[in-house]
Amino acid sequence: MKTGLRVLRSVLFLIPAIIALTTDISLSGLSIVFGAVSLSAAFVTLIHLFIHFDQKINEKLIMEFVADIFFGIVLFTYPLPSGAFFLIIFSGWLFVMGILLLSSGLISLRKESLFGLYMLAGISYMTMAFVIMNYNPDLLAMISYVLGIVLLTYSVINIFLLSKRKTELYEAEV
Repeated sequence: MKTGLRVLRSVLFLIPAIIALTTDISLSGLSIVFGAVSLSAAFVTLIHLFIHFDQKINEKLIMEFVADIFFGIVLFTYPLPSGAFFLIIFSGWLFVMGILLLSSGLISLRKESLFGLYMLAGISYMTMAFVIMNYNPDLLAMISYVLGIVLLTYSVINIFLLSKRKTELYEAEV
């Protein structure tokens, strides 16, 4: 499978990372940006699935699509989302992405030289999800920078894995 979808998706998630790191955006503003990017990534994935409907589809791509659309819709439909609510939603999204990378690393254990990076990325995403969910309210001014760094590392690791594999990020089961 071509990697164009993965690169576009990683670049899309660089947008809220750059906004969080370079501006003084509030959590409610970052919530709107992340929700829009999440829905945009889901739309790009939907177009990709529509174009490649006759090819074998990786199940993790479908799970990623469902996670993006679910968390994006929740962010836009919840009345008056607070900062704490956004942190819980973002943590849930990050945890799901960590599980997908972790499971992909475990499935490709025998034939993948990047097993350690898959495992490290998956475990670190799941750990950061718990850290963000339980973030201290006294340090709430710094959380947008933490979210920006997490999204930046998410995008950079995805692009790095794509450049090393030159195929789909998630290993397809055979």
